[in-house]
Amino acid sequence: MDIVQPVLVLAGRTVLGLLLSSVFGVIGIGIAWAMFVFFGAAAHTTLLIVFMAGAGLGAGLGSYIAFFRVDWAPPAPTMAAMGLVLMLLGIGGAWGGFQFGANQEVACCVGPAITPITYTAMGASAATNAVALAMGIAHAIKA
Repeated sequence: MDIVQPVLVLAGRTVLGLLLSSVFGVIGIGIAWAMFVFFGAAAHTTLLIVFMAGAGLGAGLGSYIAFFRVDWAPPAPTMAAMGLVLMLLGIGGAWGGFQFGANQEVACCVGPAITPITYTAMGASAATNAVALAMGIAHAIKA
């Protein structure tokens, strides 16, 4: 029972992290779209950068909330560093997801079934949860 509980807790946090980071990533994309429209930006590159930043920041926040431990509160600089790392990796994961999704379109066909923006949100969610899970495993081993 001593080994089962930490594994189940990490599995539950991972599932919750995937859900929260996906939802917050999509909300981040929605906020990015609103900022793009209402601030009058016109370049397609600006739209993609804002989409990646919104998805990455949202996914990082979702993973941070899911893996936040109430029973062990680290010092404020450590908490801020963990949040910053997750959000930066979320932006990197969003970029990787977009690069993967942009190459899925076949030239002969109408278009991809899943848009590159969807891959952006999925990449951000996967990257942040992988790192948050690694942090959770490191903490479980240390404790």
